[in-house]
Amino acid sequence: MFRLIGLALVLLAVGVTGPTHAQAPLLVDGDFEDNASGKQLRAREEPQGWYESRRDGKKGRLQLKRSAKKIGGNGTTKAMIKANARFNTYLSQRFQRPLEGRLSLQWDIYVKEILPPYNRSAFQMIGNAKVRGRGPNGSGPERFVFLGFENAETPGKINLFAFEGRSKEQWDERTLLVPSLDMRTWLTIRVDLDISNETYRVSVPGVMGEPVEVKAFTYKEKPVPSVLTHISFASWNDGPGTFYIDNVIQP
Repeated sequence: MFRLIGLALVLLAVGVTGPTHAQAPLLVDGDFEDNASGKQLRAREEPQGWYESRRDGKKGRLQLKRSAKKIGGNGTTKAMIKANARFNTYLSQRFQRPLEGRLSLQWDIYVKEILPPYNRSAFQMIGNAKVRGRGPNGSGPERFVFLGFENAETPGKINLFAFEGRSKEQWDERTLLVPSLDMRTWLTIRVDLDISNETYRVSVPGVMGEPVEVKAFTYKEKPVPSVLTHISFASWNDGPGTFYIDNVIQP
């Protein structure tokens, strides 16, 4: 009996107290390897998975593709959204549970082209799906994180910017975060969210030093979303661009 008591005390001392149940990961299939085809990638998966969420007609949905081509040295499976000035295309996934407090997410993105005349695309958003009809992050009031890219003045370079919604009249005014990044190069984007304080920090690991703090997006003076349930990547008909996404994770 004394030996059993002693063993129990040792196990407690080293933290072995029996089985534990860790929370399920926020995202699944962050490397897109579970998708055997573009059709599977576009289809809504239950209870969780990637899908084309905007549903802007059949042709709009088809602009989301599965790619296994070697792009920028990356020969693994990845998602691709192709530019089309007629359609809106969204790649989305619902989180396992709503985001709370402070946490981080990151993804790899390869921007191939951003088309005129709007000079904005490769949108990256974290928010919810409370507004009906357009899918998650399809409307301004749903968006908390709201990032995009634009062509820089130097050919072959792009700028990372944020929409903060500074005024009711100019919701799409851009806040420049990181200038002169290389187009057609894989970039890692990391966001550190502080949901209660309605801010987040953006960094590009390996490229920039200190993260840049950004205010959560405010759409025409409406409340900032406090419940964050989805992540989305998009090309718009008024912001078309071709880009690839891979390795969407919680670091």
